[in-house]
Amino acid sequence: MLKLTSPAINADNKMDVFYGCNGPEDNMKYGIPQTSFPLEWEGAPEGTKSFAIIFIDYDNAEDEGVPWVHWLVSDIPADVSGIPENASRMEGFYPQGRSSWATRLGEYAEIPIEYSYYFGGPAPGREHAYEIWLYALDVEPGLKDGFWINDLRKAMKGHILEETCLIGLYG
Repeated sequence: MLKLTSPAINADNKMDVFYGCNGPEDNMKYGIPQTSFPLEWEGAPEGTKSFAIIFIDYDNAEDEGVPWVHWLVSDIPADVSGIPENASRMEGFYPQGRSSWATRLGEYAEIPIEYSYYFGGPAPGREHAYEIWLYALDVEPGLKDGFWINDLRKAMKGHILEETCLIGLYG
């Protein structure tokens, strides 16, 4: 059974403040938290060829009318069982998709689109439940940096061997 954990999320499902807007000022750029949290997983099913991650905030729909995509990662090799802190900005990291941070919504309109290709941490006005989905896939999607969430979902369709979700509360 696929299991996802993170030392950045405690037993009460609270996410460490460091990884969001209540963290240190030097971890912010354009008002967006920069440092991605570490993740660890185990129990990949037989036949796994790669992993994908979707970090999404469905509670944002109540605030801005849409779920907020914070991080997309594809084509993580099957022999990998975790990613370290700040991996999103490390040279040679796996393909990352566009987050919602560089959309035309509100104050984020001035952020360069390529900036959205990395982790953008939580910045809610109230507590939100953030979902971190890990998918074990029987394919390597072959996506390139800058893909959209719909590209990842289409590439995964019919290829998800198992999925698991870790919820982190922030705000």
